[in-house]
Amino acid sequence: MYAKRIQKSFDQQPVLKNISLIAWQGEFLTLLGPSGCGKTTLLRIIAGLEVPDSGDVTICGRKMNTLPANKRPVNTVFQNYALFPHLSVFENIAFGLRSLRVANNDVQVRCMKAVQMLQLEPYIKRRPHELSGGQKQRVALARALVNEPEVLLLDEPMSALDAKLRGEVQIELRRLQQSLGKTFILVTHDQDEAMTVSDRIVLMREGRVEQAGTPSKIYDHPHNRFVAEFLGSANLIEAAKRDSDDGMDTPLGALRILKQPLWNKGTLAIR
Repeated sequence: MYAKRIQKSFDQQPVLKNISLIAWQGEFLTLLGPSGCGKTTLLRIIAGLEVPDSGDVTICGRKMNTLPANKRPVNTVFQNYALFPHLSVFENIAFGLRSLRVANNDVQVRCMKAVQMLQLEPYIKRRPHELSGGQKQRVALARALVNEPEVLLLDEPMSALDAKLRGEVQIELRRLQQSLGKTFILVTHDQDEAMTVSDRIVLMREGRVEQAGTPSKIYDHPHNRFVAEFLGSANLIEAAKRDSDDGMDTPLGALRILKQPLWNKGTLAIR
């Protein structure tokens, strides 16, 4: 998936400012950032639920700009799961296939494969109100995956779960993505969640990408003060390179470092 120079405004207020990003085949990519940074709008543009003012979205080598959401090779798992309360777990999972008029035999085979993959066998006859939060999320994932999308979009699907369950679901989601080899794009404001599940993170602020890279690279080598403060705890102090040795002058005194900095003055992040 490739999004190129995406721009979007609401009521003449820019929300996305010339953003470009790529998600590789089989990659777990996370759009991370504070509320209002534009990450959900970008996800909705990829899904076809919003139209960009300018820019292109390409999936599997095909431009998506003129395709409606139901024609794109993507599925979205929403924050509230959007399960149908009057349908059983099985019928919720089968809903998309039945809408596409897939043959009944194929519906049974594909749905049961998804049910087994997500360990939902004991719950297939239950209604959503009889499920826990984690079980509802697995049903929503099964419903999205049964359509065999090229890209699965996840709009903060774990935000409503308690801390213990959220940690368990994060590990399960990562395991599922790796076993399927599908491209997952997750939106979250939770730094720990992003660090746990992601191959790469795209950190956004005010409609722009501040930094993109692996979790360890962004954590160990932040591009600026915002990135250093947003990902994990850090003590930030002003520093200047010493001419006499490999140290730095700081308000706390001289500090020796292992690698000579590329800049003369800046902010030092100590984790």
